[in-house]
Amino acid sequence: MPICKRDGFDLNNTESKNETFHDNDLVFCCYITKRIFRDYENYFRHVMAINSTVWQCEATGKDGLTFEEALKSERVARKKMEQFKQSLRAPVLLVIEHARQSAVKMLNLIVSKFLRKRYFLNEEVVIGQRKNTVYKVVGIKPRKDMQEPSNGVYEDTEQLEYRLRAPNGDEINVTLEQLRRQRAEFNMENLAMFIKNSVIRVDGILRPKPEVYKQYVTEPNISFSSIFIGKMPRYSPAKIKRPEAKDAKKQSTLNKYIVKGEESVAKKKESDEARAKSLADEMERIRLEKAAKFAEMEIKKAQRKAEVMQRVEQECLYLTTKTDDLERNDQRLLPAYQPIVTLLPELILGDVFVLREFMHTYSGLLSGVEVFRQNLSFYEVSRAFSAREVAGPLSDILLVLLGTIFDLQKEEEEECPVYYVTGYGTALREPFISMGNGSRTQMYVKRHFSFKLNELPMDALTLSEVLRLHLLASGAIVSDKPDKWRIMYRNGYSSREDPGLQLRIEHSHILRALKTLPVAQLEFGDIIRIANCLMAQILSYSATINIVEERMEKMSKAKMELRTLIWAENRRLAALEANKRKLTSEHHQQCMTKELKLDTGKKEELAEQLNRRIADLMAQSDREQRKHEQQVMKLHSELFNFLVYLGMDRCYRKYYVLESMPGIFVEHTPDSSMDTCLEQPPQNISPAEIRKQAQLPKQRKDLRTYLVKLYGDSDKKSRKSANKQSLENKENQENRLNGHGQSSEPMDVSGDDEEQTPPTQTELLMCSGDSSNCIVHDGHHAERRIWTYLYKTEDIDALIRSLNPLGWRESELLDELTQLRSLILQHVKHCSEDMLNLDTDKKREKFISAMHAETHRKYNQANFGLPDDIELNEVMRLHLVDRILQFEHDIYSGDLGKLNVKDMEKWRQQLLKDEYDPQGKLQWGPRMLHNDETPADSDHESHEDFDDHEDENDEEAALLREFGRKYGRYRDPDQYIEPTDAKSETESAAASKTHQTQVRNLASALLQVEQAIGRRFMKEPFGMNMKRESKQENLKLICEARLQQWEVSLMESTSYAQVFLHLNVLNDCILWRRSTNKSLCKVCRRGTDPEKMLLCDQCNGGTHMFCMKPKMRTVPEGNWYCHTCVRELGLTNAKNQSTKQQKKRKFIVDEVDDDVDEGVDDGDGEDDDNDDNADEDEEEDNNSETSSTATSVKANGKTAATRRSSRRSGKRLKSKEIEEAIEDDDSDEAEESSVEAEDNEESEEKDEEETEACQVCFYNGCEISCVRCSEWFHLECVKLKRQPRTDFVCKKCKTIETQRPRRRPSNVDGDADDDDEEPQAKRSRSSRNSLRISLEKSAAANNNNNNNNTSNQNNNRRSGRRTNDNLPLNSAALYHLLEQTMKHQAAWPFLRPVLTSEVPDYHKIIKSPMDLAKIKSKLNMGEYQLNEELLSDIQLVFKNCDLYNVRGNEIYEAGCKLERFVMDRCKDMMLPFRPSDMNAEAIC
Repeated sequence: MPICKRDGFDLNNTESKNETFHDNDLVFCCYITKRIFRDYENYFRHVMAINSTVWQCEATGKDGLTFEEALKSERVARKKMEQFKQSLRAPVLLVIEHARQSAVKMLNLIVSKFLRKRYFLNEEVVIGQRKNTVYKVVGIKPRKDMQEPSNGVYEDTEQLEYRLRAPNGDEINVTLEQLRRQRAEFNMENLAMFIKNSVIRVDGILRPKPEVYKQYVTEPNISFSSIFIGKMPRYSPAKIKRPEAKDAKKQSTLNKYIVKGEESVAKKKESDEARAKSLADEMERIRLEKAAKFAEMEIKKAQRKAEVMQRVEQECLYLTTKTDDLERNDQRLLPAYQPIVTLLPELILGDVFVLREFMHTYSGLLSGVEVFRQNLSFYEVSRAFSAREVAGPLSDILLVLLGTIFDLQKEEEEECPVYYVTGYGTALREPFISMGNGSRTQMYVKRHFSFKLNELPMDALTLSEVLRLHLLASGAIVSDKPDKWRIMYRNGYSSREDPGLQLRIEHSHILRALKTLPVAQLEFGDIIRIANCLMAQILSYSATINIVEERMEKMSKAKMELRTLIWAENRRLAALEANKRKLTSEHHQQCMTKELKLDTGKKEELAEQLNRRIADLMAQSDREQRKHEQQVMKLHSELFNFLVYLGMDRCYRKYYVLESMPGIFVEHTPDSSMDTCLEQPPQNISPAEIRKQAQLPKQRKDLRTYLVKLYGDSDKKSRKSANKQSLENKENQENRLNGHGQSSEPMDVSGDDEEQTPPTQTELLMCSGDSSNCIVHDGHHAERRIWTYLYKTEDIDALIRSLNPLGWRESELLDELTQLRSLILQHVKHCSEDMLNLDTDKKREKFISAMHAETHRKYNQANFGLPDDIELNEVMRLHLVDRILQFEHDIYSGDLGKLNVKDMEKWRQQLLKDEYDPQGKLQWGPRMLHNDETPADSDHESHEDFDDHEDENDEEAALLREFGRKYGRYRDPDQYIEPTDAKSETESAAASKTHQTQVRNLASALLQVEQAIGRRFMKEPFGMNMKRESKQENLKLICEARLQQWEVSLMESTSYAQVFLHLNVLNDCILWRRSTNKSLCKVCRRGTDPEKMLLCDQCNGGTHMFCMKPKMRTVPEGNWYCHTCVRELGLTNAKNQSTKQQKKRKFIVDEVDDDVDEGVDDGDGEDDDNDDNADEDEEEDNNSETSSTATSVKANGKTAATRRSSRRSGKRLKSKEIEEAIEDDDSDEAEESSVEAEDNEESEEKDEEETEACQVCFYNGCEISCVRCSEWFHLECVKLKRQPRTDFVCKKCKTIETQRPRRRPSNVDGDADDDDEEPQAKRSRSSRNSLRISLEKSAAANNNNNNNNTSNQNNNRRSGRRTNDNLPLNSAALYHLLEQTMKHQAAWPFLRPVLTSEVPDYHKIIKSPMDLAKIKSKLNMGEYQLNEELLSDIQLVFKNCDLYNVRGNEIYEAGCKLERFVMDRCKDMMLPFRPSDMNAEAIC
């Protein structure tokens, strides 16, 4: 505190520090001294005093300062003094005590010289050349040539050697010249400051202050010999000048010679004085003895008090400070948990829980998760990891995860194109080698399948191969641009961190097994490793990272709001208490008035008024308290939604609360040990002592007061009873000697046996110190359970009571359980104990039956109807045989090709009997140089043979050579994995020669089917577009080369999944719309009236003769080509017709009832929601089935081959009969020649595309026009059988209504049938039909079933086929429209649902929200039956935008712009679309 150097400048301490101030009092505050005044004069005098330069710094002695300057000087000095090195303080105090100097400056010089010549033990120093490394002095010794001083004092310290220890444990020896101290820790300034504040002058000598000396020297027990060698140097003590005694040399008088009696008087006087002096000395001695005794008693009292306080502090520290759980001795018994017993292996149970929780948490991100109805049930996951099934729930799980990865890859590629490179320069070590091989795998897929890896068709049958290729391609090296993009948007992710790369390196046996086995036949441990790898890959993408970050932001926001609520509640409670005190104070003041002192009634009235006001305050407080509790509960609920991990207990058991499974789950994995066994584990105290500790105060202040009183009272009682105890001991000793000792009686102990016998360390789940028998650190301890659970309220409460609030781990767990107790109890009350506790055979059988009952409907054909005990490879083989036969049947029956074998029926039967015979020599690959005689272990050369042809001028040869140089020879990605010596039995069995022969046979059969397909019936990448281009021949060669690459990889297949993958890729590249089984009219898009439909001799496309412009009456002679082939390929139709030849033409038609008007069913027999548009690449399940019942007429004069006797009749119609049928329908229309029809078809069709569209169905080919509004209609659309004989007036004009008709999509000239764009192989993850293909017993039975199903569908469709409600869905055009709309720059507000957190009142105004993502999902899931349904949802998006937003708003303008774009596209595509009010002016 600053010292005032002048009288009169005090700080005016007259103001009472305990004076009470009220809220409305006017005071004056001095912020420098933190004082307030009521009187302004006192305040003014105080301010003048502290601003005067009369103050002195107490630490440095500097004067002439103001009060604030002095405070600042003291702070600076104190800071400098604190910087003084701790290890030098004890030596300084020892030197001060030993030097005995009286001058401060001399003392500073002595100490400074002493410290500069010496370094002490345990002092931290640096070496001149290594200033960045701090060493510790661990030893001091003289040099070998240095003699030990005789007096023991080492004055020549330069000859000493210091042993230093580095932080890493290394030790070195250095001399004094090499050592340095940090300047901030030791300099003259902070040394002088420390000496000044640490000394006191005693009898003129500067000595250390007792408390400082005790702190740094006495208590640490430090002496000079403990910090340095030798003895302390000797210093000359300072000389102290003492004042001489007065009258010491006074001259004597001559009285003794003059007066005789004076001598005796003087002697008497001297004796009296001596006696008085001795008496005074005796009294002083007694007084000093008493004072010394009193001081000794005070010292002992102070020591006892210090001991008590030290004991209290230690107890408080132990009872309030958190320590490691295993080091505490006050642990309680934890409740016993129920072990989890399921069908799943215990080692993978935790991973299965993680999988379920992952799919539950990220259900909005996962692709195709709808197959599990938004949640993976425990029955499904139990079946997935306990049953061996090809198309079971396991395949669905992996399809969802892998499909999500592929979708995320596509999104990433849209943001930044990804290009793969094969190596990191010259890096020849892992993981760079595997990363380069991953890039080669990506190139392998593009080379042999002509698709990217994420575009391959994927279902349960191809899953194993696609998964294998994905794992092999994981971690592929990408170019610099996508690598930088990933670092920026995927939190620094790089290809080296790919989890699939790590799986490939550490568990390469999985990839080797997948080469021959289906994934469902792997070990369950390996399967769960694959699932974990896929989940880890999903978590590395930016979309998942955004979800995680959003959840974290919501959690932090909820925690902040919770803290704010608690702070506001504390303020409210404080304000409530203040209001109560204020009311009570006002009441007392009113009662103190003279008028009320004698008026008892008035007092009682005021008391009642006070009680009412306090009651009102409490009632309002209760309402606010309930509101606060509701808000806290809501925030706790939000936090609980994000909570998975609760904490750990003393033995490192982890507690989880899963959203997907009610209950608290406890994991005690063998590898969860966080440390090693303790050398001396603490022994637990008795339960009685634990109960006593539980009753102690929780607050440190209250606990300290309690312990001080407890130990103080016990100390007094012990001193009082000391004497009594000594007497009792003597009496007891005498009684024992005399034989009168009292017999010991048994103690009366109340309590349980558990309290009598303390629990063991194992029962307490504490460390036993023996690593071989420790339940904490021994992973194989007999009493450890990896997974347990609890869900009962009493068990949770017992857990809360038994947790130690002073353990590091258990305190955190206790806080979570206490805060969220109500929510946890509500969550766990639905715990399914019958699923988690299958400890008896009866429970297990009950669970298995319930599991099969729950999953039977979805997975009853998981192995395609075969027995469960059959091997999965055999299941896939049998089903592959059926698929190949069905595929060949569809090709042959649809006029797409024919096998080049002698006996087709024999070929089929031998394939069914596993006795495959190709009936000829097989050739495949480039130039057909490969054949079935090539040895299996050849070098698989596939392209280098291009160089063997010497015709350098041949353009075809040049292109093929270039293609061959690009790819080189065949290399399977699996060959880059180094084989291991140990192989599993299943792997070696699957790799047997029989298995390879069977795979080879089926691949050969598929090869024959592929080579039978006409190349004009294939689309890209294996076929060409039907357009005349200058490089048509080059494109043809390239497509042929791609197909040859497909053939090479097919014949190198080693598993059935690889053959399935080749089959699906080929299936997706076939123009199934050109099949005669699926012929639709290119004008009306219907498959009805097959007897009146002409088939194009180029593309097999059909056109009704009555749909042509003008109508065609007779079948033309020779080849007939559709309008598309004529326009695109430049083909021409014959113009001269011969009636004679027409009569010879024969047609094969179906026998259809008169009341049946059939359409063509392009979909699966079990799924009627498939796409009917020719532009859409049919789904995988569509391509394998032929449900068309109508066979159209081909116009080349030849009869179409009848390949399904059960579906087609032998009825033949001549051209004359066809003409009569046409004339019956159109008797009132003028006859036109077929030659004119062909000449005018193209010109009139272009003119009438926009003018003669039917106003009911909006298709061309109208026959009738309204005389009032001039609008055109089909006869059947206005329910007329023939042309009216009078003028036709439409219904609209008759009723004078303005209702707009619903429109249907139309493709006028069949342009939509052209597959100009490169097809994208689709994954039918959302549809389970592709995974539920039943194993057909015979082809004929299957054909009959399909025929019956199709007939039933067509019969049901007959009655309403002319209305808008039953027209087929043009999903290809709608999908294209939706893709263009979502990619529009103004579509950003409508891509995802509107969140309530972003727009709180949105769902209050918009009752039917809709977004483009939901529309796309519904379209993919087949939820739309009509075009109008999808268009109405798009209209709903813009109606909601118009309803919620106002004109001028950014989102309103974006919606208006996007809607105009949709209107234009719908107009171009002839789709009916009604705009909202935002673009109402655009309605025609």
